Parts: sequence; structure tokens; C-alpha cells
Amino acid sequence: MGLRSLIANKIRKSKLTKIEIELERIQEYPRFKAGYTNIFGKPFKFHDSLSFVITYKEIFIHNIYAFKPVAGKSTILDCGANMGLGTLYFASNYPDHVIYAFEPDKEIYQILKENIQTLQLGNVVLLEKAVWQKEEILEFYGDNGMGSRANTPYLDLQPTKIEAVRLLDYLSPEVDFLKLDIEGAEDVVLRDCKDKLKELGSFFFEYHNDVNQAQTLHELLGMVKDAGFHYYIKESWTRASPFTDREVIGGNFDMAINIFCYT
Repeated sequence: MGLRSLIANKIRKSKLTKIEIELERIQEYPRFKAGYTNIFGKPFKFHDSLSFVITYKEIFIHNIYAFKPVAGKSTILDCGANMGLGTLYFASNYPDHVIYAFEPDKEIYQILKENIQTLQLGNVVLLEKAVWQKEEILEFYGDNGMGSRANTPYLDLQPTKIEAVRLLDYLSPEVDFLKLDIEGAEDVVLRDCKDKLKELGSFFFEYHNDVNQAQTLHELLGMVKDAGFHYYIKESWTRASPFTDREVIGGNFDMAINIFCYT
């Protein structure tokens, strides 16, 4: 790097906030290598640098999970908690709620557990389980990033066995907010829960479309409407030219869309 570039970079960094500088540091950190950040005032462990940066920006800068609490409801279900960024957001911003955080990946669960203990989040209940349409043992394909999934072969990964619980059993009238980010399993789970969706305060799910199967987003949106909710749609991952671009993510998804459901 030449002298002019060094000076320009120094000037640019002088204009950045401490958080922006820390995010740049993490961005340059090797992928899929565990590391720590003090961005929250205490050591927070991440398993993948890119996953941390993308998720941090979504949750703490853009506040995608901010919702209006409903009186009489005091439970949040965080399905697909990963390293715990969403769990931390919920626990910090809704201190009167109890957060149930579901994460089936054994290694990532240990990181989630460490972070919750380090940050002393007393209103969080951890469950090393996947959410599903029934209680059973599933095959799980973990990628040490954001694309791990259950019961769906993924690249050349070898599956492990995980425990799954029926999400429907957790949808009590006290649930104020449901976050569902479970890499393709949301279709199965939401169909099983459709009769209880109307009892939620609000909910969020990320829809992943498998190119090898029929699209079902219209059906899920119909369920949202029938449950009495409005929805807002925002792309989580984009293709610049959908007519010609056939790129997929996670091996077989050509669509990743965030669906915000509220009354």
C-alpha cells in the first residue's frame, strides 16, 4: 500500500465509530475460526466472522427484531439462536420477557451458552434442540456458519444426530414474539403451527426456497393473512438479475426472504 493510500485509509478510519472499526476488524478475521469481540462490553465469542458481521448489522444497527410488546404476553421464542446475537437483543431490549433460545448445533450451542453466561442474561432459557413438527431424532448438517439445517442433505457434509421438539407445544398464549430462522424447515413447522399463529403478538420467519421443490411462499403468506396478520417482505439475500442469474445459496436455495408479521 502506497503512502497516499495509507494516509487516505487513516483519514477514513478517523471518521469511523469504535463499533465500525471493530466490525472492520472482525470482517478481516479468518472465516470459520472462533474469535472474540468486546463490542458489548464483555467478551462475546463468534464462530464465523462473516456470520457475526452480517447478523450484528441486521439486529443491532437495523433493528430488524424490534417489536411492540403486547400487554399480558411475556415470552419470546428464538428458534435458530446460533451464537446468540438475537437472544442478546431480545434479552436486553425486553428485560421483562423470558427468552427461550433453541439451537441444535452442538458446537455452536456451546458458544451460545458461553455468551449467555458471560453476559449474565438471567432471562434466557437455553435448549439444545431443533424445532420441528414433532418430537424425534433428526439428521443435522452443520456448516459452522449460518446455513446449518436438519433433515436436508447439504453439500458434502456428514450428518450428526440431534433432538427435535414440536414448536407447537411452545406456542402458549404468553408468546409475544416468535423468531423462526431454521434454514428451510420453516415451511414444515409453520404448517404444523398454523392454528395457533393467531395467538402470537407478532412473529418473524425467513423463507428459504429449495430450487428442487415447488415454491410455497404464497401458501405461507396465506396462512399469515388467515391468522389475522399483515406482512412485510424484505430480501435477506438478493440476485441482481433474477431472469438470468441462477445462483443459489446453501447448496439449493434460490431465495432467502425475511417475512415480518404484525397486527
